[in-house]
Amino acid sequence: MRSANRAGAPPPAWMRKLEIAVLMRTFSRAFGVEAPSLRGLTAAESLHVFREFTAACMELALERPPLATIFRHRLSEEARRLGTLVRQSLRVTPSRAFSAAAFFYRGIDIELEGTLPGELRFVRCSFAQRYTPADCWLMSAFDEGFMRGVSGMPDAELSFSCRLTQGAPCCQAHFMMS
Repeated sequence: MRSANRAGAPPPAWMRKLEIAVLMRTFSRAFGVEAPSLRGLTAAESLHVFREFTAACMELALERPPLATIFRHRLSEEARRLGTLVRQSLRVTPSRAFSAAAFFYRGIDIELEGTLPGELRFVRCSFAQRYTPADCWLMSAFDEGFMRGVSGMPDAELSFSCRLTQGAPCCQAHFMMS
């Protein structure tokens, strides 16, 4: 189940914009809010809108810790559904799960290295300058859910040992069955 450390070039701009639109809907459902329109925007502009939208959603949720826990669960479930859809639609085999995940993350300017299951490193993240450590905690529910879905491991857990938003050189995580 090992895969190459680096997964390759980013998807083309039209594919990135489509991915961002799908992610907007995923977050919109999880947080129960309407997503902003991406009509007429470039992929880069769409990513900026997505980054600000998700940060605003998380900031509102984090103002009330009991709600943050609920939104974290909902985000994980929506992301698991998305990951499952990616796995089923693209017929992702267990040996290709990491490559599929890395390709997906490159679409939103996140560079992922590692294996599924196993150790993961988010070595570059376009969200790290905008998100707080608390935002990352909430966002990790998306990461865990998506990894569960794309890998076909619905009970696996993702645990982070360090994060870019806390001053680490990368985010390191472990994705395995508990």
